[in-house]
Amino acid sequence: MTIGLNTWGLVLYNNLEALLLFPIELLIMGELKKIKHEISDESDWYSFEVLLPVGLSCLFGLAISFFGFSCRRAISATGFTVLGIVNKLLTVVINLVIWDKHSTLLGTIGLLICMMGGIMYQQTTSKKPVAIVAVKEEGRCEEQEKLIEMESNSKKSGNKEESGSWQGK
Repeated sequence: MTIGLNTWGLVLYNNLEALLLFPIELLIMGELKKIKHEISDESDWYSFEVLLPVGLSCLFGLAISFFGFSCRRAISATGFTVLGIVNKLLTVVINLVIWDKHSTLLGTIGLLICMMGGIMYQQTTSKKPVAIVAVKEEGRCEEQEKLIEMESNSKKSGNKEESGSWQGK
């Protein structure tokens, strides 16, 4: 995250952007006319049976947004993608258990292959072997020693040139 907002700041900023696009969606999808019709029809849109599900939906949406941004801060982008795929797998499993219309065997196998590829990629990028890190650090130390030695040699040769130039005059 490159902007300096905390998790709640990102959630509110994200929802504010969606709120700014909401009137455009109302006009494009024709929902504004339906809202006007429902208000003039004197339906019970303000009753408890309507407000409870809408309010709970808003709270759950806010919670999903908060935990999504918290998770993005805690794990890598690939890990977040794998987490999303696992969520989809859970949805597919629930679909297989509860309903009779679900994905084909080939589609489920494809999803499993994608998950395994993402998990294997995540594991390859998460930790470098200790031996490689030690060799890189050792190489850096040798390079630093050489640089220090070259710097001290250049200072010594600079001092000799200065003393030689005084003797020549």
